[in-house]
Amino acid sequence: MTSNRTVFGAVLAAVVLALAPGSAAVAAGPSPLPTQAYATIEADQQLNVGSTAQSVDVSWMFYDGGANVPVPTNQTLVIDARDVVGVAGVTVDDPRCTADGQVFTCVNTDESQRQAVDFTVRADAGAALGATGTLKYTVSAEHGTGATAQAKVVVGVPDLVVGKVPDVAHAKIGSRIELPLRLRNTGDLATDRRIVLRWEEVGGLVFDRKFSNCAYGDGDDPVEPGSQASVTCVFTAPVAAGATVELSSPLTATVGEHVLTAVTDYSAELLKPGVDPGGGAYPGTGPALTLVPSSGAGDGFESGATGQVRVSADSSADLAATAAVTPRGTGGQWALTLNAVNHGPASAYGVGNKAVALVDVVLPKGTVATGNAFEEGEDTPYGECFLWVGSGKTAPFAAGHRHYVCPVPRGIAAGKNQLFVLWVKPAKDYTGGKGTATVLPGPAGIPLHDPNPANDSATFAFDTSAASPTPSASASSPTSGTSPTPGASGGASAAPTATDAPGGTLPHTGTGPMALIATAAAGAVALGSAALFVARRRRNSR
Repeated sequence: MTSNRTVFGAVLAAVVLALAPGSAAVAAGPSPLPTQAYATIEADQQLNVGSTAQSVDVSWMFYDGGANVPVPTNQTLVIDARDVVGVAGVTVDDPRCTADGQVFTCVNTDESQRQAVDFTVRADAGAALGATGTLKYTVSAEHGTGATAQAKVVVGVPDLVVGKVPDVAHAKIGSRIELPLRLRNTGDLATDRRIVLRWEEVGGLVFDRKFSNCAYGDGDDPVEPGSQASVTCVFTAPVAAGATVELSSPLTATVGEHVLTAVTDYSAELLKPGVDPGGGAYPGTGPALTLVPSSGAGDGFESGATGQVRVSADSSADLAATAAVTPRGTGGQWALTLNAVNHGPASAYGVGNKAVALVDVVLPKGTVATGNAFEEGEDTPYGECFLWVGSGKTAPFAAGHRHYVCPVPRGIAAGKNQLFVLWVKPAKDYTGGKGTATVLPGPAGIPLHDPNPANDSATFAFDTSAASPTPSASASSPTSGTSPTPGASGGASAAPTATDAPGGTLPHTGTGPMALIATAAAGAVALGSAALFVARRRRNSR
């Protein structure tokens, strides 16, 4: 039997014997296995406290190192707050815990109980800024080896906010731009930990790797590796309470050849003791970047420690829609293969969880969709389609309808395409009418500067009297019309629940249907799997 956070029953490592000709086999004896499980404690090493109660979590685990030992019972955590009297007050509101003055004892009498205790701490009235004390933690158990840990409690809280960085417009491809940054400590105590500044970019900027205290990362996008980049810089010098500082030299970057709109998220963070700042795999060269007293008024400050800046290049993305139809060979159904194709020269990426483009699909009268070949997963070739229900709303895909919206989940690199597949069944009264597929700007609000609106829309039809498809001349597709089957969604016609569109009204820049409004469906992100885009963005350092 195993506790919910006790690690037992690990496989023993094999002992490999080295044999040499003419010599006896010699093997080092394995390390002795523990006779009982041993504990570890997870807790912050430093707590900065103010007049507002701050929640603190202390957790523990027991390990056995692969030995078959008894499960620890009566697991006990003791929080000793005697050293912080006059500095901070501790309140433990947990039915497992009892107080003896400033010593709190919390006992798990059952293995199913949570191996953690939450409590609050706040600065004592009259405690001087910078005053310190120590919280001590002890874990013990029957059939278990105990552990201890402690946290430094400091009166006063540094609070960093970042300055606003003005967007850059009409940047020339190949030009170099500067990204300055200001930082202000709005707290009541100087920073006493390392400061980490991060920049995470999607869109094709190439940062100069010139600061020795910064780590630089490339993206992991297999379609366009240069579309993502990160910079992580660590500073050890304190920033006084109320002080405003700026980078000793702005970050510099080159506007890459496929940049349309590059979006960079930046942030400031006080690192907890012992925490690795992470960042990219490439260290910078040259002198260290530092924080120096700020000069000038700047462009104001964000409300917190995060901000965003956009760099818009003098470029364009020619997005086009294509459509092709192929008999499925089952019950008179057809596969409608749609593509949003980016003819470049720029790549088009979404912002956050908002799609950069959509394909609006209206099936001919007398036909309905029976399924959507959509696969969950970041590298799926098939995009998800949503049901258009009118009045600026969409809903999750439901079979039996004619109007659908298919958002591009992450974006489209120059020269690439996003594939969507709908399965369609014509009714007996279908007369050969045409449907339309139109690519439109998405809720990300990225101007595409599309130089060729004539290819934004494609038409298609279903020849129910022939064994081969009859797409229109404008409906060529770079992919085959083979009917996919993995991960398909479909079903009977349903009355969907519509959701309001968080992305606002979408401007219509090509020929085709009315302007669309992006929506979130069933609690998902705005119009289609854009959460995959976020997941990809946040892995961009390596």
